Amino acid sequence: GIRFTRETKDYDRTTSTFYSALPTFNATYNFLPPKGEWNDTSPMVSLDWQVTPQALLYARLAKGFKSGGFNGRANSVVEAANAEFAPEYVWTYEAGLKMTSDDRRLLGNVAVFHSQYKDFQARVSEIVDPESPTPTFSFPVLNAAELTINGVEFEGVALVGDATKLTAQLGWMDAKYDEFVDPRVELNPALADLHDHVPFSPDWTARIGATHSFYFTNGGAFTIGGDVSYRGETWLSVDNRDALSQDAYTLLGVYGVYDSPDSKWQVRGGVLNATDEVYKVDGQEFSSVGNIQTAYYGWPRNYYVSVRYSFF
Repeated sequence: GIRFTRETKDYDRTTSTFYSALPTFNATYNFLPPKGEWNDTSPMVSLDWQVTPQALLYARLAKGFKSGGFNGRANSVVEAANAEFAPEYVWTYEAGLKMTSDDRRLLGNVAVFHSQYKDFQARVSEIVDPESPTPTFSFPVLNAAELTINGVEFEGVALVGDATKLTAQLGWMDAKYDEFVDPRVELNPALADLHDHVPFSPDWTARIGATHSFYFTNGGAFTIGGDVSYRGETWLSVDNRDALSQDAYTLLGVYGVYDSPDSKWQVRGGVLNATDEVYKVDGQEFSSVGNIQTAYYGWPRNYYVSVRYSFF
């Protein structure tokens, strides 16, 4: 297959500063240019081989494209006039095996992949000259990096008896920058380790789950279930700061589901993060302005009930 993309973005913003303790901020300016357009042609090639009725081998090559855009945090006339950043691209190579048992009570899939990123879009903190450290509150988006990602993923499902299902997923990923061009590092070599880790790329992720169903004579069913998920150490910002990293953590969830005999009504209730784990899920890095580093946390222990009705 082949996909052609033409993407156009309009971004219009006018900023007026009427008073500031820093005279350079007393200005009115517009974003230039107000419109951007990016084109891309992305091919995909896939080859499948049904080795046996229960085993399928496949290989796949695909190109990915993420269009350019505008830095919405521009805070000066010069920065606003150069707010556009370019697209990023990725080539991904994947191969895998999908298997089922003869009685279809066991299912297993395994995949390996290799991805090459180019022109990775990175929002960084201010580029400050150590010889003139007065902040300008600039947070540019750079096409800064090339990176390589390798990984292996496994998932399995097992039906035990007539009413119990076990599921498992396991993933390993190795993400590394081949190059990260950051003007701040050129200005200040002490920042050389600022991009040692690729954000949002834990080395290990895993999940195991189980459900058991009780079937009523009228055709209805009640299912109880639970799962445990694990996520390895994760860095939460492009600029690596210790405060914006999250150590490995584990979450537990349990739930119960009632399905009506005609399968139209479903009532579900449960608890997420049952152990009340405290963990960060995202971060914003503004350390060049008063060393501000903002972290966002995942939900604490919480309970839910949902009701669903199907009209079909």
